[in-house]
Amino acid sequence: MPLEDKYDALIEKHRKVKLEIAAEMKRPLPDSAVLQRLKRQKLLLKDEIESWERLISAVRMKPIMQSGELHS
Repeated sequence: MPLEDKYDALIEKHRKVKLEIAAEMKRPLPDSAVLQRLKRQKLLLKDEIESWERLISAVRMKPIMQSGELHS
């Protein structure tokens, strides 16, 4: 399902950004500008993931209409 593919891609991006943050934090002198950018990116991804979760949930809960119901 395309919605779930997009959701999975966002989860993977979020995971990678989280790893980048951890790697930057391990440096002797972490770059605060890089950390700020990565943390902002991670937060935006989290917000987008939550939106997709709501959308996927709504699509799954929507009843499938019978062909005769369209003309009612």
